[in-house]
Amino acid sequence: MLIEHYSPQLMAINFETPFQQVLQQQRPLLRSFNKEKKWQLWLSDRPMLKRSWINIAGLDKQKVVHLTHLNNENLVSTIEKALYNKTCSYIVACFNGLNEQAKQRLQQAVLTSDTCLVLVDDEQNKSPVQYH
Repeated sequence: MLIEHYSPQLMAINFETPFQQVLQQQRPLLRSFNKEKKWQLWLSDRPMLKRSWINIAGLDKQKVVHLTHLNNENLVSTIEKALYNKTCSYIVACFNGLNEQAKQRLQQAVLTSDTCLVLVDDEQNKSPVQYH
């Protein structure tokens, strides 16, 4: 994470990846799930998660799984499987331009699960979208 000071009133924070931003913004939520015996699943199209960030966030690195090189269709089906199997305490997925049909599939799947799903649109650098 790069913090640049422009003035006393303005500070810019540049995150290396969207996952670093999620770890920073959602730290209390992620830590609360850390006590569960379930996996913590991070999905993306490229490597984005550093072990040092996991340590700084205070997460149990033995429970963190980061799957990379997933295209949007594989990403959606992997999330659905994890949600339906109820094997994860939370899932963070970074995608590029997920269509409405895929979002509806994920909303349906998350309703059957007690898993927290955080979707990050990497293409538009939007804030994370959360489903509970």
